Amino acid sequence: MKRSGIAAAALTATCAISLLSSPVSGFYMPGVHPLTFTPGDEVPMKVNAMTSIRTQLPRDYYRLPFCQPTGGPKMSSENLGEFLTGNKVQNSPYTINMLREVYCQILCQVKLDKYEAKSLKMHIQYGYHNNWIIDNLPSASLGLSEIGQKQKHYAGGFPLGFVSSEDKSVYIYNHVKIVIDYHRPETTSTSTSGYRVVGFAVEPMSIEHRFLGGYEWDGESSDGYTKQVSTCTAGDHMDRNDILTNQIVEVGEKILYTYDVKWVESPVTWASRWDVYLNEDHLVPAKVHWYSIVNSIMVVFFLSLLVISILVRNLKRDIAGYNAGYNAVSALVDEEDDDEEDETGWKLVHADVFRPPSTFPLIYCAFVGTGTQIAFAALFSIIFSAIGFLNPARRGSLMIAVLLFYMISGCIAGYVSSRLYKAFRGRQWQLCTIATATIFPGTCFVVFLFFNIILFFFHSSASVPFLDVIIVASLWCCVSIPLVFMGAFFGYKQESIEFPTNTSSVARQIPEPTHFLLNPKLCMIAAGLGPFAATYVELFFIMTSLWMDQFYYVFGFTLIVYFILIVTCAEMTILVLYWQLCAENHRWWWFTFFTAGSTSLYTMV
Repeated sequence: MKRSGIAAAALTATCAISLLSSPVSGFYMPGVHPLTFTPGDEVPMKVNAMTSIRTQLPRDYYRLPFCQPTGGPKMSSENLGEFLTGNKVQNSPYTINMLREVYCQILCQVKLDKYEAKSLKMHIQYGYHNNWIIDNLPSASLGLSEIGQKQKHYAGGFPLGFVSSEDKSVYIYNHVKIVIDYHRPETTSTSTSGYRVVGFAVEPMSIEHRFLGGYEWDGESSDGYTKQVSTCTAGDHMDRNDILTNQIVEVGEKILYTYDVKWVESPVTWASRWDVYLNEDHLVPAKVHWYSIVNSIMVVFFLSLLVISILVRNLKRDIAGYNAGYNAVSALVDEEDDDEEDETGWKLVHADVFRPPSTFPLIYCAFVGTGTQIAFAALFSIIFSAIGFLNPARRGSLMIAVLLFYMISGCIAGYVSSRLYKAFRGRQWQLCTIATATIFPGTCFVVFLFFNIILFFFHSSASVPFLDVIIVASLWCCVSIPLVFMGAFFGYKQESIEFPTNTSSVARQIPEPTHFLLNPKLCMIAAGLGPFAATYVELFFIMTSLWMDQFYYVFGFTLIVYFILIVTCAEMTILVLYWQLCAENHRWWWFTFFTAGSTSLYTMV
């Protein structure tokens, strides 16, 4: 036994060292065929839903008074994941051709009525950003920092406008300088010569345009597209220093939309063009993630020492003695042992420790099976993201993968819940399987429908179309639920789990805690602090990316932190369970469930 324990410890240490020594930063597999353009080829630009970090309600781009393409907006092909994540990609009126410079090109003119002015003001005040796409690359934002230096931000798009800090007037960015980086790959005998888009940024500007000679355009006649604008310099790209007056947003204002296109040659290859998006140009150094992981590993190390000291020193010897002694007096299982006065702590509850939970055992089995399903779905999603199969280049792929892995893991949920329920000698196995297949996903689906209806009335692009709601419901009913029943079928075919000790027919009375620290409710709440503290830093980056509309792709770190979370939850649960058993509290099933689950409480807070 000692040799096997040492071997297991050595194997664990070797795996940990190999994990730490291997690169775990976000790895990206392009996964799509590169588009090659020849000079003059049209480079289509698309617009996505507008987003804001101040509100979680994405809006359709063409709900605001912007220029529309000829024939009206048309949806690009989207998958289920894009709809579920609020993406709404449409074509745009901007004409861009490979290597063709554009200088202050007039797009259209819009005269604001009362409703349009109010809506545009509201979206600018709420900090909404445009999200444009060229060759599957989202637009970076070129702007000025607080000290006046130009800076580039790669996530979240670029703002619609700004609010003056002096008089609180609202101004719109009606001119954009589109800067596109291109790369010419080395040609081979089998490849086609041309250019590839490797970078895309937008520098928005607010300009109150005026035509030369005082010309007034109605926004409809074709003459306006050929007139010269006095606020632009012919043959030169617009610069912020040349702006005289910003374009204010008021009722009756005529907003003239214009744009520049600037092409810049770049040494970046097509395969690595996403690197600056994924690491935000090294905005957060990898050392920060490593410090977080080292801190978490130290927490796991000390918790492991505590658990080992308890298990190795006490439990191993005592369990062997109890098994030998209990078999000799099995006929007196309901009688008090003559040497009971010499026994203290957890030794007194050995005949009750594996007693099935007295409160909702069926629900407990369903919850444990569902938790196992979620754990495996999360593990598979993180692994496939870490190796690069799920990446931002495939919008909605992560959402589809989570749904797919959750449905596939339904067989694991059915198997675990059925094995546990059979060990509890339950008889309503059909009801247990139905509860496993419906309680958690059913609750999530009801919440999803509730918020989807709210988003629909708010006219948000995050509102999922009715057809996609039917698809999600069909996947649940026709795929997930049958897989749960299949797993339960094989689970009930297995032999019942045999516990190492017999259970007495009469439950032992649980004494009152001798100290307030042994209160089960307090232990359940406090135990979640350890795992939460061990994963807090990485969780902070994940939540920041989620709510601040940024890219998160260091799933290698996430995978390590995920295992650290599981280990710390298990070890904290073992520690507090041992203390509860020493206090003669043998009702540990629900106690351990909520002890490990209390980590989610701190995550939500």
